Amino acid sequence: MIMTIKTAVIIAGGRGKRFEERTEDLPKPLIPVNDKPILERILEWLVKNGVERVIIGTAYKKEMIKNYFGDGNDFGIKIIYTEHDENGGTEDAFKAAIEQSGIDDENFYAMNGDQITDLSLEDFGNTHIKNGAIVTLATVNLRTNFGVINLDENGKITEFKEKGEVGDKKMNSGFYIFNKKIKDFLEGGNIEENAFRKLIAEKKMHSFHHNGIWLTINDKKELKHAEETLKKLEGIDN
Repeated sequence: MIMTIKTAVIIAGGRGKRFEERTEDLPKPLIPVNDKPILERILEWLVKNGVERVIIGTAYKKEMIKNYFGDGNDFGIKIIYTEHDENGGTEDAFKAAIEQSGIDDENFYAMNGDQITDLSLEDFGNTHIKNGAIVTLATVNLRTNFGVINLDENGKITEFKEKGEVGDKKMNSGFYIFNKKIKDFLEGGNIEENAFRKLIAEKKMHSFHHNGIWLTINDKKELKHAEETLKKLEGIDN
Protein backbone atom coordinates (compact mmCIF):
# COMPACT_ATOMS: atom_id res chain seq x y z
CA MET A 1 0.00 0.00 0.00
CA ILE A 2 1.29 3.46 -0.88
CA MET A 3 0.79 6.28 1.55
CA THR A 4 -0.59 9.37 -0.18
CA ILE A 5 -1.09 11.80 2.73
CA LYS A 6 0.90 14.96 2.02
CA THR A 7 -0.76 17.61 4.23
CA ALA A 8 -0.69 18.24 7.97
CA VAL A 9 -2.58 20.62 10.25
CA ILE A 10 -0.75 21.84 13.37
CA ILE A 11 -2.51 23.75 16.13
CA ALA A 12 0.12 26.14 17.45
CA GLY A 13 -1.83 28.96 19.05
CA GLY A 14 -1.45 28.27 22.76
CA ARG A 15 0.17 30.73 25.11
CA GLY A 16 1.86 28.15 27.31
CA LYS A 17 0.94 29.77 30.63
CA ARG A 18 2.71 27.06 32.61
CA PHE A 19 6.01 28.38 31.26
CA GLU A 20 5.30 31.63 33.14
CA GLU A 21 7.71 34.40 32.13
CA ARG A 22 9.20 32.41 29.22
CA THR A 23 6.13 32.99 27.07
CA GLU A 24 5.52 36.62 27.96
CA ASP A 25 7.57 37.61 24.93
CA LEU A 26 7.67 34.33 23.03
CA PRO A 27 4.87 32.03 21.79
CA LYS A 28 5.07 28.47 23.07
CA PRO A 29 5.82 26.90 19.62
CA LEU A 30 9.03 28.97 19.43
CA ILE A 31 10.39 27.83 22.80
CA PRO A 32 13.75 26.20 22.00
CA VAL A 33 14.43 22.56 22.77
CA ASN A 34 18.22 22.26 22.72
CA ASP A 35 18.47 25.50 20.73
CA LYS A 36 15.79 24.59 18.17
CA PRO A 37 12.12 25.68 18.47
CA ILE A 38 9.54 22.98 19.16
CA LEU A 39 7.65 23.79 15.98
CA GLU A 40 10.79 23.65 13.86
CA ARG A 41 11.49 20.15 15.14
CA ILE A 42 7.93 19.14 14.23
CA LEU A 43 8.33 20.53 10.70
CA GLU A 44 11.61 18.65 10.23
CA TRP A 45 9.89 15.41 11.26
CA LEU A 46 7.01 16.06 8.86
CA VAL A 47 9.37 16.75 5.95
CA LYS A 48 11.33 13.59 6.79
CA ASN A 49 8.04 11.67 6.56
CA GLY A 50 7.11 13.03 3.14
CA VAL A 51 4.69 15.81 4.10
CA GLU A 52 4.74 18.65 1.57
CA ARG A 53 2.25 21.15 2.97
CA VAL A 54 1.39 22.25 6.49
CA ILE A 55 -1.40 24.43 7.82
CA ILE A 56 -0.40 26.13 11.05
CA GLY A 57 -3.24 27.37 13.24
CA THR A 58 -2.00 30.44 15.12
CA ALA A 59 -3.30 32.71 17.87
CA TYR A 60 -0.97 34.01 20.62
CA LYS A 61 1.86 36.14 19.17
CA LYS A 62 1.06 34.77 15.74
CA GLU A 63 3.21 37.31 13.91
CA MET A 64 6.36 35.95 15.57
CA ILE A 65 5.58 32.48 14.25
CA LYS A 66 4.87 33.80 10.76
CA ASN A 67 8.06 35.88 10.74
CA TYR A 68 10.19 32.93 11.86
CA PHE A 69 8.91 30.34 9.37
CA GLY A 70 7.72 32.54 6.52
CA ASP A 71 6.26 30.59 3.60
CA GLY A 72 8.18 27.49 4.69
CA ASN A 73 10.55 27.50 1.72
CA ASP A 74 13.63 27.61 3.96
CA PHE A 75 12.32 24.58 5.83
CA GLY A 76 11.47 22.47 2.79
CA ILE A 77 7.70 22.67 3.17
CA LYS A 78 4.83 24.91 2.08
CA ILE A 79 3.17 26.72 4.99
CA ILE A 80 -0.34 28.17 5.14
CA TYR A 81 -1.32 30.14 8.25
CA THR A 82 -4.77 30.34 9.81
CA GLU A 83 -5.96 32.10 12.95
CA HIS A 84 -8.18 31.13 15.86
CA ASP A 85 -9.12 32.41 19.31
CA GLU A 86 -6.50 31.30 21.84
CA ASN A 87 -9.24 31.02 24.46
CA GLY A 88 -11.27 28.59 22.35
CA GLY A 89 -11.12 24.80 22.48
CA THR A 90 -9.17 22.37 20.31
CA GLU A 91 -12.21 21.71 18.14
CA ASP A 92 -12.57 25.44 17.47
CA ALA A 93 -8.91 25.60 16.44
CA PHE A 94 -9.09 22.62 14.07
CA LYS A 95 -12.36 23.88 12.60
CA ALA A 96 -10.85 27.31 11.90
CA ALA A 97 -7.72 25.81 10.35
CA ILE A 98 -9.68 23.53 8.05
CA GLU A 99 -12.21 26.15 6.96
CA GLN A 100 -9.78 29.04 6.50
CA SER A 101 -7.23 27.00 4.55
CA GLY A 102 -9.83 25.43 2.28
CA ILE A 103 -8.11 22.07 2.65
CA ASP A 104 -9.83 19.42 0.55
CA ASP A 105 -7.42 16.49 0.82
CA GLU A 106 -9.12 13.14 1.27
CA ASN A 107 -6.99 12.52 4.39
CA PHE A 108 -4.55 14.70 6.31
CA TYR A 109 -2.52 14.62 9.51
CA ALA A 110 -3.62 16.74 12.46
CA MET A 111 -1.75 17.44 15.68
CA ASN A 112 -0.96 19.71 18.57
CA GLY A 113 2.15 21.87 18.24
CA ASP A 114 3.86 21.01 21.52
CA GLN A 115 5.01 17.42 21.08
CA ILE A 116 8.03 15.64 19.62
CA THR A 117 7.91 12.10 18.29
CA ASP A 118 9.53 9.61 15.92
CA LEU A 119 6.16 8.17 14.88
CA SER A 120 6.30 6.65 11.38
CA LEU A 121 3.71 8.51 9.36
CA GLU A 122 3.83 5.91 6.61
CA ASP A 123 2.69 3.15 8.97
CA PHE A 124 0.20 5.51 10.61
CA GLY A 125 -1.23 6.60 7.27
CA ASN A 126 -1.46 3.11 5.83
CA THR A 127 -3.39 1.90 8.88
CA HIS A 128 -5.83 4.79 8.58
CA ILE A 129 -6.46 4.22 4.88
CA LYS A 130 -6.84 0.46 5.36
CA ASN A 131 -9.47 0.92 8.08
CA GLY A 132 -11.42 3.59 6.22
CA ALA A 133 -11.77 5.61 9.42
CA ILE A 134 -12.85 9.24 9.70
CA VAL A 135 -10.29 9.69 12.49
CA THR A 136 -7.32 7.53 13.45
CA LEU A 137 -5.69 8.44 16.76
CA ALA A 138 -2.13 7.49 17.66
CA THR A 139 -1.97 6.04 21.16
CA VAL A 140 0.95 5.68 23.56
CA ASN A 141 1.28 3.80 26.82
CA LEU A 142 -0.37 5.57 29.73
CA ARG A 143 2.07 7.45 31.93
CA THR A 144 1.79 9.01 35.36
CA ASN A 145 3.87 11.45 37.40
CA PHE A 146 2.93 9.63 40.58
CA GLY A 147 3.73 6.28 42.14
CA VAL A 148 1.16 3.55 41.42
CA ILE A 149 -0.06 1.26 44.21
CA ASN A 150 -1.75 -2.12 43.67
CA LEU A 151 -3.91 -3.56 46.44
CA ASP A 152 -5.40 -6.96 47.23
CA GLU A 153 -9.03 -7.51 48.24
CA ASN A 154 -8.19 -6.69 51.88
CA GLY A 155 -6.55 -3.39 51.14
CA LYS A 156 -3.02 -4.70 51.62
CA ILE A 157 -0.43 -3.16 49.31
CA THR A 158 0.89 -5.82 46.95
CA GLU A 159 2.98 -3.68 44.65
CA PHE A 160 4.37 -0.16 44.41
CA LYS A 161 5.59 1.20 41.11
CA GLU A 162 7.44 4.46 40.67
CA LYS A 163 6.14 7.02 38.21
CA GLY A 164 6.24 5.98 34.56
CA GLU A 165 4.13 3.80 32.30
CA VAL A 166 1.05 2.19 33.79
CA GLY A 167 0.31 -1.38 32.74
CA ASP A 168 -1.38 -1.94 29.39
CA LYS A 169 -3.55 1.20 29.43
CA LYS A 170 -3.32 3.54 26.43
CA MET A 171 -3.61 7.30 26.15
CA ASN A 172 -4.13 9.91 23.45
CA SER A 173 -0.84 11.14 21.98
CA GLY A 174 -2.34 14.20 20.29
CA PHE A 175 -1.43 12.94 16.79
CA TYR A 176 -4.31 12.18 14.43
CA ILE A 177 -5.27 11.50 10.84
CA PHE A 178 -8.51 13.10 9.70
CA ASN A 179 -10.59 12.13 6.72
CA LYS A 180 -12.24 15.18 5.12
CA LYS A 181 -15.59 13.97 6.51
CA ILE A 182 -14.38 15.27 9.90
CA LYS A 183 -15.83 18.62 8.82
CA ASP A 184 -19.33 17.29 9.49
CA PHE A 185 -18.44 16.62 13.13
CA LEU A 186 -16.70 19.87 14.11
CA GLU A 187 -18.95 22.25 16.02
CA GLY A 188 -16.75 23.84 18.68
CA GLY A 189 -15.34 23.33 22.16
CA ASN A 190 -12.82 20.54 22.77
CA ILE A 191 -12.51 17.90 20.10
CA GLU A 192 -11.99 15.08 22.62
CA GLU A 193 -15.31 15.87 24.30
CA ASN A 194 -17.39 16.55 21.20
CA ALA A 195 -16.41 15.26 17.76
CA PHE A 196 -14.48 12.25 19.05
CA ARG A 197 -17.36 11.08 21.25
CA LYS A 198 -19.74 11.25 18.28
CA LEU A 199 -17.30 9.35 16.08
CA ILE A 200 -16.80 6.67 18.72
CA ALA A 201 -20.56 6.25 19.03
CA GLU A 202 -20.77 5.78 15.25
CA LYS A 203 -17.74 3.44 15.27
CA LYS A 204 -15.81 5.66 12.86
CA MET A 205 -12.69 6.17 14.95
CA HIS A 206 -9.67 3.85 15.00
CA SER A 207 -6.34 3.73 16.81
CA PHE A 208 -2.70 3.16 15.94
CA HIS A 209 -0.28 2.35 18.74
CA HIS A 210 3.15 3.98 18.91
CA ASN A 211 5.88 2.48 21.08
CA GLY A 212 8.64 4.94 20.25
CA ILE A 213 9.56 8.48 21.25
CA TRP A 214 6.77 10.74 22.47
CA LEU A 215 7.71 13.87 24.37
CA THR A 216 5.25 16.50 25.56
CA ILE A 217 6.45 20.03 26.31
CA ASN A 218 3.86 21.72 28.50
CA ASP A 219 6.00 23.17 31.27
CA LYS A 220 9.60 23.70 32.36
CA LYS A 221 9.93 20.22 33.82
CA GLU A 222 8.81 18.54 30.61
CA LEU A 223 11.08 20.81 28.58
CA LYS A 224 14.09 19.74 30.65
CA HIS A 225 13.15 16.09 30.27
CA ALA A 226 12.76 16.49 26.49
CA GLU A 227 16.16 18.16 26.18
CA GLU A 228 17.88 15.46 28.22
CA THR A 229 16.14 12.68 26.29
CA LEU A 230 17.04 14.12 22.89
CA LYS A 231 20.69 14.56 23.90
CA LYS A 232 20.85 10.84 24.65
CA LEU A 233 19.42 9.84 21.30
CA GLU A 234 22.42 9.98 19.01
CA GLY A 235 21.39 11.26 15.60
CA ILE A 236 17.69 11.25 16.50
CA ASP A 237 16.27 14.66 17.43
CA ASN A 238 12.87 14.68 15.73
